[in-house]
Amino acid sequence: MRYRDSETGWAGPAGLVDRVSEVREPVPGLAAFVVHESGLGDLAAYRDILAQLGFDVLHESALDARCRSAMAEHLQRAHPDGADPPRRLLAVHDVYPDRRPRHRGDAVGSNDNARVLRAQWKMRLHTNRAGTVSVSVSADADQAVAWLSLLAPVRVESVLELARRRNDAFCTPYPVLADLSKHACRAKVELIDFHGRRAICKTFRPGRERFLSREVKARELGASLPEVSRLLEVGPRHLVVEWYADSLPRILAPRPPFFRHGLLPLWVIERLRAVILHYRRLGYECIDLSPRNLLYDPYQGLRIIDFEFLQPGPEVADTLKGNYAWYPVPRDFPGDVPPRARRRPYWDRWFFYTGLPRRMCLYELPRPLLALTRSLALVPLTLAGLQRVGWHAVRRLGRGV
Repeated sequence: MRYRDSETGWAGPAGLVDRVSEVREPVPGLAAFVVHESGLGDLAAYRDILAQLGFDVLHESALDARCRSAMAEHLQRAHPDGADPPRRLLAVHDVYPDRRPRHRGDAVGSNDNARVLRAQWKMRLHTNRAGTVSVSVSADADQAVAWLSLLAPVRVESVLELARRRNDAFCTPYPVLADLSKHACRAKVELIDFHGRRAICKTFRPGRERFLSREVKARELGASLPEVSRLLEVGPRHLVVEWYADSLPRILAPRPPFFRHGLLPLWVIERLRAVILHYRRLGYECIDLSPRNLLYDPYQGLRIIDFEFLQPGPEVADTLKGNYAWYPVPRDFPGDVPPRARRRPYWDRWFFYTGLPRRMCLYELPRPLLALTRSLALVPLTLAGLQRVGWHAVRRLGRGV
């Protein structure tokens, strides 16, 4: 089935879009999303997906008949079985493109930024209409410039200049020794040389300065807590904190057989209770706090390193019951909330590290009672680990066939 525009019926000359790629120099991180007719009703959701993954929309416009016709031949080659007419252009920018190689099972296709394919996959999954293509994406920054030059020529220079300024603003102000970033949807994390000493620099994406403000606020409110990492410097878009050696895996015990990690020591759980309660008494909630935010330095002890989602709660509380680190965040909460924090944060993230029912973490109970309860939890954790090992063995066997 040949792709044709629903209004003009014309597909445009072959290779027209690709030849425009040589007109202007691309900017790293630039991408173009073309929303098809079937995806117009989901535009708001698409914008949310882009924001969650770290993109910023630099230009958005509806496509007129000429632009739809000009894109038709290119989209015909990409979707030979047919696609809805293209209706809207979103020129987006990612100051920290994901260059890591994709793993099996990721979104199909090729791109110089894996985050682009991830966004496209999430958008199509959201629309979820069989046999339709709701959104198409540029293959790389070169093609993004080509699409933008063809579909919004008067905006090309301003978009490229804005993208360059954003890239410059995201540069690390100190020599980088190692990149420690994971998803980096809000900030990149790097080990730096800070005036002759090792330190951690967290540089936030443009437009995500509110997360930086929360990190600073957490240090101000938690100055009396030894577990809160200390600030060395705060800039317009970055902060520098002390570097700590991470030996947390060494103190996780007991470890259930076949399980990927051990359990947090009881004294760590007690300190977590104290930290969460400290902020609740000040009217704040430790949203999205997880075991991955914990470090253990052999010389400086337990440290909590991430407070991007620390926000004022609905009221001052003197109890751990209902805290937003271990309980789902209510749907009517007006602040920033990652989707996982609205589900089952304790059972999905903490139980496998505490080995205790949530209720037993809310109160100060005798350690022998907690130790006995954890010994019972070793059974289901061992079975879960055995199941994981079994699945890995089956997958390895399948790859070898």
